[in-house]
Amino acid sequence: MKDWYDVAVEYHRRTPGDGGLPLLSAEWQRELVALMLVQRDVNNGAYLQFLANHGREVYVYASRALRAIGAHKMAGIIDRCQALVDEHFPTKGRPTGEIRQLLPNPILDREGRTVKEAGSVLPQAVLARVYELSHEYMGYPEDVGPLAQQYYGPLVAGDKTA
Repeated sequence: MKDWYDVAVEYHRRTPGDGGLPLLSAEWQRELVALMLVQRDVNNGAYLQFLANHGREVYVYASRALRAIGAHKMAGIIDRCQALVDEHFPTKGRPTGEIRQLLPNPILDREGRTVKEAGSVLPQAVLARVYELSHEYMGYPEDVGPLAQQYYGPLVAGDKTA
């Protein structure tokens, strides 16, 4: 059986740029990619990095995927992160370029030029809470790998394009 994460990476390659998830033919494929992205990015730079890199729509799919596989604690964590963000900086409908204002660190482009100065639009207390929640997520209160494999494995096995 193909590994869910490897298949999600392959599906992700088929979704160029912002808003690419709708290019995938099935909702479960979108969820699978979002699950891979939340796993990768929260572990790499916390929830705000995930949100800034992929936008609110991918969060919605990631939350749905976590619930589908039975990782309700982890879904609750990212839902709380998103609720905190939206309370101070609503992200629905915003392009990822605007969402990057959430990140407290400066952002450089490929040529090393600063495209965003240091500082976040979120209050310091909210930033601190989002990072606390991100660390809870990184503690893996549920074992996402086997849960994802059990739930998405049969779907992947039946997909001729996987």
